[in-house]
Amino acid sequence: MPVKPPPPIALYEDMERARQIARSWKPLDQLSPADAESVAKAIAEGIARGRRHGLEMGQQAHPEP
Repeated sequence: MPVKPPPPIALYEDMERARQIARSWKPLDQLSPADAESVAKAIAEGIARGRRHGLEMGQQAHPEP
């Protein structure tokens, strides 16, 4: 039975990049700092999920013997 990988975890670099992305979106300037951090966390989670998806695709394309 295959082992299910753990959920994606946002890395420190993901949070830094997510904050950069959030700061670049002018409409988000209206948010409170707490709300802006929530948006950054959601972006970082999306980055982590994308990385995990890419790894899974790579493993399917090149399965271990």
